[in-house]
Amino acid sequence: MERMHLLLAENPISGFLTLTFTISLVSFVLMLSISGAHTPESSTGLPVWIIAIWSPNIAAISIWMAKKEVISKFQTAFSWPAFSWWILVALIPLVVAGFLVLLEIQKGNVVEWSNFKVSYLLPLIFINLLMGPLGEELGWRAFLYPPIKDKYGWMASALIVGVIWSLWHAPLWLLDSPQSKIPFWAFSTSVVLLSILMSMIYNHSQGSIMAIILLHLTFNVSLGVIDILGSHQPGEFVIKCLYIYAPLVLVLVGVHELTKKYKCIF
Repeated sequence: MERMHLLLAENPISGFLTLTFTISLVSFVLMLSISGAHTPESSTGLPVWIIAIWSPNIAAISIWMAKKEVISKFQTAFSWPAFSWWILVALIPLVVAGFLVLLEIQKGNVVEWSNFKVSYLLPLIFINLLMGPLGEELGWRAFLYPPIKDKYGWMASALIVGVIWSLWHAPLWLLDSPQSKIPFWAFSTSVVLLSILMSMIYNHSQGSIMAIILLHLTFNVSLGVIDILGSHQPGEFVIKCLYIYAPLVLVLVGVHELTKKYKCIF
C-alpha cells in the first residue's frame, strides 16, 4: 500500500487516468454482468453507476490522500471565487435550451408544457447533481486540468481534458443509457466545447470549481427538461445546440484572449 501511495504521489496524472478508467471499466463490466445493473434506476444498478460516475473524484481524492493534500484541495475547489463575469457562462445551457424551445413554439410545434411540474425541479436538480458534476468535477477540473494547463497552456489543456472526458463516457453507448440516444460524435463535440467553457471559467475562479459544477449541472438539467417537454429528441437537441455553442465558444475564446492580452477586468 505504501508503494502504491508513493507511485500515485510521484506520477499523479498517469495515476489519476489509470485509476479513473480502471474503476469506471470495472463498473461497466458489472453493469453488463449483474442482472438489473444496466440501469441506475434499479436498486442493484444505482451503487454501481454511482461508483462509475464518481470514478474521477475517487481517483483524485486517492492521490491527494497519498500526497496529504486533501483538505487544502477541497478548501480551494469548494471556495467561493471572487466575482467575475465569466461565472455567468455557467448559465449558457439554460439560455440555449430556452431559445430552442421558443423556436419550436414559433414554428407551431407541440411543446408538452403539462408534462412538467414545478415539483419535478428539485428532484431533477438533485439527481443530475449526484449523477454528474458533483461526482466528476473534482477529478476533471480541480485535479487534471491545472497541471496540464501549466505544461501546455489553457486551450490545449481544455481540448485534452475534453477528449479524455468524452472517451470516459464511451462505454455508455453499449448500454441503453440516456447518452446512447445522442450520436456519439455530437455528444463528444458538445463535451469538448463544454470543456473549453469550463476552462475559461476556471481561469478566473482562483481554483474554485463551484461555477464549473453549475455549468455542468445546467447542461444536464436542460437536457432533462427538454426531454420532459417533448420538444426535441435528445440527439436532435444536442445537434441543434452545437449550431449555437460552436460559434459562441469561438467568440468567447476571442474575448478571453483579448481581455488577457490587454489585462481588462472582465
